[in-house]
Amino acid sequence: MPHARKTPAKAAAKVSSSTAGTSRGRALHKAAKTPTTTRAATTATTGEQIAKQLGQAILEGRHAVGARVGEQAVAEMFSVSRGPVRDALRILERQGLIEIQARRGARVRHLSHNEIADIFNVRGVLLGLAVRYLSRNPDKSGLAEVDPRLAQLRKLAGQKKPSLLDFAQATGRVAMGLLAACRSPKVLQTTYRDLPHDALWRMLWVKPAPPDYESSARRTATYEDYARLLETIRASDVDGAEALMRKIMSNTRDEVLHYLGLLDADDADAFRRQVL
Repeated sequence: MPHARKTPAKAAAKVSSSTAGTSRGRALHKAAKTPTTTRAATTATTGEQIAKQLGQAILEGRHAVGARVGEQAVAEMFSVSRGPVRDALRILERQGLIEIQARRGARVRHLSHNEIADIFNVRGVLLGLAVRYLSRNPDKSGLAEVDPRLAQLRKLAGQKKPSLLDFAQATGRVAMGLLAACRSPKVLQTTYRDLPHDALWRMLWVKPAPPDYESSARRTATYEDYARLLETIRASDVDGAEALMRKIMSNTRDEVLHYLGLLDADDADAFRRQVL
């Protein structure tokens, strides 16, 4: 019988001994065992799944800045052709995680504090537009899909010791619900999804201490902000909804940048902190 092609998640769990013995092989093997949470594997392309695995490994520091990411090595590890690998590398390049140069291939880039600020600022702008659409639209039925996500966020906020990464990802699911509810999947959702949300949070959580949501008061305040946001949207307060959405994103951005500034000398430009 012919052998079935391994999925990206299973492929990295079965790294060959020759690849697993290298530092890169060990890094990718470890990354593959990290669960993904944004979209089910059945709805993500092979290239997207590979990009997810490699992106997490890069942002968790398992690949050194400047390290080469070879197409052939990745293709062999996941038992796929080079086509999906090239798709994955293009996704990672858009996310700013790697740099692809002619005749030199793909190499890992450093994610600077300016780029981290940009991630949050783009989130704020996209979500600000989404909530304006939702507030203007007299049909608020799409918000019914956001309510269960908000309820899950409330549940996590009320726990004494929730998984902080779970809480951060729950806020992301609320955001994705808002984008879906505004019925602009081909533009807003695709653009938002290309940002390295989960990988960024994982990078932050492997630091000595988490930069956000550590205190119960902070988690409760975050839930209350999102709850108030939905109330504002349902009240058709267009400007109020956008202002609150941008406040949520700017607060998180500033807290993350402050925390990262304690760990290294890099810092984001002051004007990037003033746009939301």
